[in-house]
Amino acid sequence: MSAAPSETPSGCAPRTAYVLDRNDRIAAVTADWDSFALRNGGPGACAAHVVGAPLAQAISGDPVRMFMTAILMRVRASGEAESVPYRCDSDTLRRWYVMTLTPLTDGAVRVEHALEREEPGGATVRIRPAARGARGRRRCSICCRLESDAGWVDPFDAGRDGDFRVIHTVCGDCREAPMRAWRARHGPAAPPA
Repeated sequence: MSAAPSETPSGCAPRTAYVLDRNDRIAAVTADWDSFALRNGGPGACAAHVVGAPLAQAISGDPVRMFMTAILMRVRASGEAESVPYRCDSDTLRRWYVMTLTPLTDGAVRVEHALEREEPGGATVRIRPAARGARGRRRCSICCRLESDAGWVDPFDAGRDGDFRVIHTVCGDCREAPMRAWRARHGPAAPPA
């Protein structure tokens, strides 16, 4: 599998992909995977470390793992590709991606991440995981918003630098979005089990 990425101002490849086997282990990655991982400060995410590993090891937070598992189950059961928009921000950039999951033979699924657009955040917002057992702000891993007393808010909207220790989750809006998209395509019928 290979891809020919073009560069963006942030150094992110606009498309990266991996293939999951039927047991949700990473079976292959695109040829540009390592350069993408290294440009984004993730030497531990290079192919030598991720190929053969369970996808769940690369996902922080049980709610996020369950979200991804539900989509993978639906894609395999329906035999249809599914696209999920999400944000993957850096400390200074808002970045909008689309993750497209495409069923392959023998229960495998190709997962492609495509950069749709990016823009300056207007501040430096550092997001780091809270230490195990420590308190942290809940952060949606799909839309990058933080939970607050006022609801879910984009940390860049404050227009000032911030440093947040977070616990990864999926907000209600993002958790329901894939099923809303399914129903928009298929009507009110439930997806195959």
